[in-house]
Amino acid sequence: MINKTETEIDYSPLARWMCLYEAVNIISDKAEKTGYTKDCLKPIPINKYINERYHSVLKDIEYEYKQEKLQSTVNSSPHIHRH
Repeated sequence: MINKTETEIDYSPLARWMCLYEAVNIISDKAEKTGYTKDCLKPIPINKYINERYHSVLKDIEYEYKQEKLQSTVNSSPHIHRH
């Protein structure tokens, strides 16, 4: 078992959910544009999409949270004077 500090957060589940959300929205948009009304959510292609996009989405999420944390640290610093 790996011990994680409070600052180490595992964003893997969030990245997977984001990929699923993306995949379903892409499929929905394409179905809407073509007028297709039947169920077009296929588990195998969706799983392939998630596997292909996962690492990129994970890096994006980690970057965004790191930037947000840095920004909140800068904004909450008592040594900064705003006029």
